[in-house]
Amino acid sequence: MRYTEQTINDIHRLDSRKAVGFALENLYNNDKRITCVYADVGSRFSVKGKMGPNDVEIGIAEQTLIPMLGGMYHEGYIPFGIAYAPFITMRAADQIRMTVGEMGLGIKLVGGSAGLVSGNLGAASLALDDIAAMRAIPNMTIVSPSDCFSEVKLFEYAACHDEPVYIRLTGNTLDCIYDKDIDLNNNKSMVVFEGGTKAVIYSTGSETYRAIKAAEVLKMKGIGVTVVDMLFLKPIDTSALEKFSAINTVFTVEEHNVIGGLGSAVSEYISENTNQTLYRIGVNDSYLYPDSYERLLHATCLNTDGLVETILEKL
Repeated sequence: MRYTEQTINDIHRLDSRKAVGFALENLYNNDKRITCVYADVGSRFSVKGKMGPNDVEIGIAEQTLIPMLGGMYHEGYIPFGIAYAPFITMRAADQIRMTVGEMGLGIKLVGGSAGLVSGNLGAASLALDDIAAMRAIPNMTIVSPSDCFSEVKLFEYAACHDEPVYIRLTGNTLDCIYDKDIDLNNNKSMVVFEGGTKAVIYSTGSETYRAIKAAEVLKMKGIGVTVVDMLFLKPIDTSALEKFSAINTVFTVEEHNVIGGLGSAVSEYISENTNQTLYRIGVNDSYLYPDSYERLLHATCLNTDGLVETILEKL
């Protein structure tokens, strides 16, 4: 679908969850096969405060959610399943491995509140290992929107491709990165800041906006870096990695454990194809204490100031 600038502006006025509701409603209006099953989160993702005609709420039952989606797929629907990221990926891991991965069904899994945003609820509500778990499942495509409009476009991508997809949602109120329409069928990543070749920063999810802000600060300090928004985490966009392979220093930035996520995917490519030096910025293999989103970003150096400080130190 193509979107006018006015519609894009309207989408950016929504928070991350409401943008999901907008995307699903828009998709349903164009294709009545679109359906959605929620695991105790239905009311949070609807723009109008109520679910659509093809939506089902099943409560806290993530392990039941996956086979339900499988049955819907076999009946001809395009099924989306939405739950909190740590629960849909870890509690239902075996069901996903067998029903989605091994069978290769075109089921769309949506992990809400991934990363650090639910940190006030404690370690159990932090999704810092979901990319790692989903990357290890064959046939799984993993995408991670960075703002509300890229979120809408990635839901559209998922609906139009008959393959298993995990959509990872980080942050809540997302700052605008894309104010014009983008084509994600031909572009799996987007250059969002062109500041120079001192380093290249590959970022994903809500960290992309903070990476842009960090790049702006670095530019004022005379250090030019380029920021690439990695919207697809699996398969990783090797064309983007190849494009910037002449830049000696690489950073990855993500709200995820430094093990198994974007940093690992990029390091796998670099180890086999380039001589670049890679620094992974994320959560350093630990369970964090309960705290606010902002304080956890500060503690992990994933806020703008932390990114600037870390990058300057490594450079």
